[in-house]
Order: sequence, then C-alpha cells, then structure tokens
Amino acid sequence: MINKILSFIALLLGILAALKYFRIYDTASIIPYDIFLIGAGYLILMQIISYSMVHISNEGTTFMGKLIKTILAIPGIIYITNIFYPINTGFDLEIIIALFLFTEGLYGLH
Repeated sequence: MINKILSFIALLLGILAALKYFRIYDTASIIPYDIFLIGAGYLILMQIISYSMVHISNEGTTFMGKLIKTILAIPGIIYITNIFYPINTGFDLEIIIALFLFTEGLYGLH
C-alpha cells in the first residue's frame, strides 16, 4: 500500500515539474519551494526506500537491482550536486527529473 502512495506522489510531482518546465503552469501557488529540488530529493529517497524494501523482503539484492536503483537516482544526485558545486552538464536535468518521476510513478501504480 505504501508503494502505491509513494508512486502516486511521484506521478503528481512529475506532472507538476513538467508543467513548470514547459511554462504551462507555475507551481509556486501550490508548492512555494523549488519543485525540481523536491523532485530530485524524492527520486533519491524513493530509490533508497525501494532498495531497502527489496533487500529486507528478499534477504539481499542482485547486482542488477543495485545498478538499476543507482541509475534511477543519478539525475537527482547530479541536480543536488549541481546546487553546491556547479557543473555544466550540457543538457537540461529538470525535464529528465520530471520524466523519471512520471515513469517511476506509472511503474509503481501498475
């Protein structure tokens, strides 16, 4: 049940982040903080929770499971790192965070 709730939150964050990125709707009236920072932190937190739940229920994880969780958290890690140590990535992390949140939310609700 908690997975469905977390996935629904990720889906909503992904939609709100995409709306702000494409300048369709300003999310400052709903969430007064940076939606992309919240989304980046949520991506990282969701992967840690997912990794912990799989590790506890299966008494261990495979290398592929660890690799997938790490890859899904990379946009959030880079975004948060970019705040403290500016990095020129050459691409827009905000839309990637929105897409990762949206697809993670859809995948968790199936």
